[in-house]
Amino acid sequence: MLRASFQPSGQSQRKQRGSILVLVTVALLTILIMAAMALESGHLLLSKTRLQNAVDSAALSAAISVVKEGNDHSTARQDGIATLLAVLGNVDFSQLQEDIDTASLTYTQNQVAPQVAVEFSLQPDPFIVTTDTSAEYVRVRVENVQLATYLGQAINMDKFTSASAVAGPSLPLVNCAENVLPMMVCEGDTPGEPFGYPRGNIMSMKISSQQDSAIGAGNFQLIRLGDSSGAADIRAAMAGENSSTNYCFGGSEGVSTEPGNNVGPVATGMNTRLGIYHGGTVNSTDHPRDKDICVGEELDINDDDEIVYADDGEVVDITTGTPTLYRYSDYADNYVDNTVDGGSRFQNSCAATGDSWDSNGGAKRREFAVVVGDCDGLANGQNNDIVFKGFACFYFMQEVIQKGNLAYVIGEFVDDCTGTGNPTQDTSADDGPFTIVLYRDPDNKDS
Repeated sequence: MLRASFQPSGQSQRKQRGSILVLVTVALLTILIMAAMALESGHLLLSKTRLQNAVDSAALSAAISVVKEGNDHSTARQDGIATLLAVLGNVDFSQLQEDIDTASLTYTQNQVAPQVAVEFSLQPDPFIVTTDTSAEYVRVRVENVQLATYLGQAINMDKFTSASAVAGPSLPLVNCAENVLPMMVCEGDTPGEPFGYPRGNIMSMKISSQQDSAIGAGNFQLIRLGDSSGAADIRAAMAGENSSTNYCFGGSEGVSTEPGNNVGPVATGMNTRLGIYHGGTVNSTDHPRDKDICVGEELDINDDDEIVYADDGEVVDITTGTPTLYRYSDYADNYVDNTVDGGSRFQNSCAATGDSWDSNGGAKRREFAVVVGDCDGLANGQNNDIVFKGFACFYFMQEVIQKGNLAYVIGEFVDDCTGTGNPTQDTSADDGPFTIVLYRDPDNKDS
């Protein structure tokens, strides 16, 4: 049998080796490009996410400054940029900080820095830039941030990123709360304080049976909770029969007040919280006293509606602690069990006697929430659609004072206890409690 063999020439072998070298080179180049693209794309996405977080924080800060704190646009820009720089100052953001020029900042104009703008609009969408000082929606833009490249240098790749964020007030919130009394307190007039009432101040809340008396800061009117109406329901609600029911206010619906002479039912119902029962319409079984019914020196109201000491008529300093008065701090201490640390169960002499504390009583019955409304231009009696401002928490200090057709509830403003709430979907609602939220920038789909 004959066998044939073929031996490639040297020239053919060199051609094959050359082709393989080309293929390997192309493959390596392709792998390098793909690796560069993957690395640079990942770095770009990470940087953009970090930049978005930074401008989100800046926009929220600027919006809080102009809406909540009442600052002008220049101050709001300064606050927003301060937050932006604080975020960029973190270790993870250090590279972005180097890539954004903030050497020279101008807060009196929209273009704060070459790459940074802080603008204002009267609405979030469409966002129309304006100089109107009443504009409360803020947009922070950071543009043309050139990022460092790594493997991308091999293919002359440049990376740029931008981000923007819009922030401002939400639609009015619908807020709900339990342990609400059927009382609407008019908003106070102390600037810079929650609802215009300084925290920790002793205050008197007054109700009148006269239908034509003006109402304002420090006054309250009765409101209808659910289906309740009339003196009997007012008395029961004041005594806390509906304390576990969740009542909601806000949105486009205002607060409606309950007319009628209910001064007596207010006092009868509220005084049960101190273990005081009158008239046979309330009782200790259905309306238990608070565990702690300690009351300090008796207070009264003079002819000028000032809070005075009952024994000598001296006006009370409502802003500072007084040893003879049983303040909220004393009351709150009695609900803290410090015996585990070797302390006393009771933190004050009144409860330590054992005469004012009853473990079978209702827990914290002297704390409650009331509705706060905007009473501007309103008179006593029937009012509808009063703007709901939120819930205020009060501490009930002593027995309700009755003077003819007036009743005074003396207590201490503890805090704004309005919840975060849920925004109403009614875009026609333009007043009431709100929060500061982020909006999607209509001019930037990536925001």
